[in-house]
Amino acid sequence: MARRSKKRNATEPRDEPAGVAGKSVVINGGTTGIGLATAILLASRGARVMLFGRDREEVKGAVAEATCAGTEAFGMVADVTRQRDVMRVFKEADKRFGKHLDILINNAAFIDNGVPDGDYDGWRKMLDTNVLGYLHCARQALDRMRPRKDGHILMVGSMSADLREPNNDVYVATKAAIQANCEALRKHVNKDGIRLTLIEPGAVDTPLQRKSEADKARRVRAMEMIEPADIAECIVFALSQPKRVDIVQMQVRPLKQLI
Repeated sequence: MARRSKKRNATEPRDEPAGVAGKSVVINGGTTGIGLATAILLASRGARVMLFGRDREEVKGAVAEATCAGTEAFGMVADVTRQRDVMRVFKEADKRFGKHLDILINNAAFIDNGVPDGDYDGWRKMLDTNVLGYLHCARQALDRMRPRKDGHILMVGSMSADLREPNNDVYVATKAAIQANCEALRKHVNKDGIRLTLIEPGAVDTPLQRKSEADKARRVRAMEMIEPADIAECIVFALSQPKRVDIVQMQVRPLKQLI
């Protein structure tokens, strides 16, 4: 007679989360906002972090903050919209991590005017940053994860994909594209042992919010906007689960955000 596996009693303690200590991480858009907060938190939890962004001084400052918070942090000046830059980042990651990449966080984002008031160059930059940059980095990560049948790709999207605000129509389109891509790509890579998570924030106090610093601070106090560190906590939670657990999608909004 086949032996039945023992079921876990509801009162038995659950396995401890896997955590991120010792994991190798690449973050694009890692110099400000959610990316910076995530880099700092990951470093404080023992992860090895490589971040990149376009501004040299911001890269330098972000690396210093992440290093002070924890273990190893590295940075590169690179533009996620440039194919050569992305290739250069991942080649450097191979040197730093020994071709062992555990986590990719796609976070870089750009916002500009929509169809009524925008222009071709602005639309193209949004598409190149918010969509093509994500896809290229995901491909580079998968090339390194699939042979090991292990890894985690986390995409930072936006609740704009569902809210569809009328004044951000092209930005909405890019975030809806990432939402759809995550749903389809997950079905392809889960069978290879790779997890994929989509985090969709609501209003967050980042440079993407085209409001004054005083107005953003007021909104945070009024619980109409959240802080980058709040999303960083959600990201690290998703990355810290046992391998059998895949946090598929998480939407995080301020308590009193109206739209």
